[in-house]
Amino acid sequence: MEFLNQYALIIITGIIGFFWIYYHINNIYINFFKKKNKLYNHKALKQLNYIFPIMILICNIRFFAYEPFKIFYHSMNPTLLTGDYIIIQKFSYIKDNSYKKKFTIKSYQPKRNDIIVFQPPYDNTINYVKRIIGMPGDIVIYDPFKKKMCIITKKNIKYTTLSQKKNDINISSNNVKNNKKYLYNRCINTYRSLKIERYQEKLKKNIYNTLITHGMKNFSHPLYKQSNYQNKRTWIIPDNKYFVVGDNRDKSSDSRYWGLVSKKNILGKAKYIWFSIDFNNQNWLKIIRFNRVFKKIS
Repeated sequence: MEFLNQYALIIITGIIGFFWIYYHINNIYINFFKKKNKLYNHKALKQLNYIFPIMILICNIRFFAYEPFKIFYHSMNPTLLTGDYIIIQKFSYIKDNSYKKKFTIKSYQPKRNDIIVFQPPYDNTINYVKRIIGMPGDIVIYDPFKKKMCIITKKNIKYTTLSQKKNDINISSNNVKNNKKYLYNRCINTYRSLKIERYQEKLKKNIYNTLITHGMKNFSHPLYKQSNYQNKRTWIIPDNKYFVVGDNRDKSSDSRYWGLVSKKNILGKAKYIWFSIDFNNQNWLKIIRFNRVFKKIS
């Protein structure tokens, strides 16, 4: 629906722009040949001449600054209700803080607890609204049975990063037999060509299955030393990725089920509720939720 509204706005602006150009071409023609035609004096054409600049302003605001959205589902209850019409601030998140190294602009980065509108990783034709709870560098642990979520922030984790050298480790399938271990702790300290982030955690004696790509050299994926969380889901959030959930977590499709949100897929930050309708209310006098009109979203 939002996709169709965008195209409708572009088409209407284009039609008005066509008559605006026609009006000014006629104006040049009249000034040059001193002749007027009937269409030039038509009131509707003159009105469109004044409307076109307004439509251009609306398009600029709509596509580059602010954009309206309607809430269709209850995944963000009670913060956002079904039937809320919200405004998102598109320039809340600026990807670059410099332009040709001459001009600098204030850059806004996504923050924890921001309510954002974004496109999910599995479908870029739909828009979701959720709350950011996990930032780059965080570890998010979710227990689906107890319905508890634990967030370990980057500030609370002590880790060391081993520098990378030019040495290579090449493990072929012929060297691995009978599911035996060939990488031990001393290997980690010896072969520093591996880019390793070691988190200081309490580890139990757990058996891990390691995926080894055949014939791979210059292996640079980080190896994390973590305990094996049973009946829990664990995500380590990389750069430019965010973990989002709905406030109504029992009825929300979010990062717990389809993964992390890329920064490039964030459309903007939800700022205000400008209108709200309760479609399920049978009392037509109470259909409009006046207490939510022009309410700031937090």
